[in-house]
Amino acid sequence: MKNTRFLQRAGALVLALSMAVSLAGCGQSAASSSQATSQPASSAAVSSAASSEAQGPIRLTDQAGRDVELEAPAQSLVSCYYITTYATLALGVSDRVVGLEKKAETRPVYQMADPSLLEKPQLGTLKEFDVEAAAALEPDLVLMPVKLMDYVDALTQLGIPVLVVDPEDQDRLEEMLTLIGQACGVEDRAQSLIDYYHEQEDRMAQLTEGQESPLVYMGGNSSYLETATDAMYQGSLIALAGGRNAAADLEGDYWTEVSYESLLAMAPEVIILPSAASYTVEDVLNDAQLAGVPAVEEGRVYQMPGQVEEWDSPVPSGILGALWLTSVLHPDSYSQEEFVADAQDFYREFYGFELDAQLLTA
Repeated sequence: MKNTRFLQRAGALVLALSMAVSLAGCGQSAASSSQATSQPASSAAVSSAASSEAQGPIRLTDQAGRDVELEAPAQSLVSCYYITTYATLALGVSDRVVGLEKKAETRPVYQMADPSLLEKPQLGTLKEFDVEAAAALEPDLVLMPVKLMDYVDALTQLGIPVLVVDPEDQDRLEEMLTLIGQACGVEDRAQSLIDYYHEQEDRMAQLTEGQESPLVYMGGNSSYLETATDAMYQGSLIALAGGRNAAADLEGDYWTEVSYESLLAMAPEVIILPSAASYTVEDVLNDAQLAGVPAVEEGRVYQMPGQVEEWDSPVPSGILGALWLTSVLHPDSYSQEEFVADAQDFYREFYGFELDAQLLTA
């Protein structure tokens, strides 16, 4: 069956690739169109789904508002995006991944949870994708971020289903996990993960109830003169941890540039560096132009751990970023030791490996 299907796909490959070249020239309009037709997280739901035991096709609506149909739960996956690859780990289906994004070797959690991922073909980045190489792997499903929408038509012309995802906040992250869980027939696993999020959100609300809410400034990846607005995932982490975002009044949905004067005027009580920051805590503390910032005066500048995953981005383990930040902002209510134990429990339950506590405290 698979050989026949591959021959059919190969027959259409030249046409599909020529379409991909054409699409590259009109990528901007295609992206705009996808945004215009995309449904909000509350309505972009599953039309109908089947568990691995059920009969009949699985019909989904992805996060670009596209209808996706599978004959059965996907047993072979191409993941074009590190966040979807992380999702296959958390959902226990990483053994179905036959191809993934480039630079997989830079993701420590792959080595920890499923080293075989590092042996799989690497097919692209958020800017380009190798359609021909993906087709040769004969996947049942391609997991693709909305930034690669230009390649969807080339794949579907080959008869390869594509599930487009856009997990830019907690609600859409949960929706993405639900969709992948249903596409792979592991809905219960996805629901367990989502239930864990909600339990921890309720727990953090209880831990921080009645506590002061420190003013928190989240620096950017490349500079501490860039910060996260409330529209970004990082803004939600600050709120969950019982803090207030110093950049709440700024607009934009990406890292926003600020001046020294603006940062001084914000007067944050705590400064957080993201896990992938290209600068250090010492760089911030030693910058003479920040000497008047309360967080610098009090030495309350911290970097989020980054030796496992990037918890300040919408990854399946992102809830740990909020828990870590709670331990920083409210150590009397939730200690670092408690956080480390919770993080170890999380990776043991959902990723299936024992996490070295030193990776969280170094």
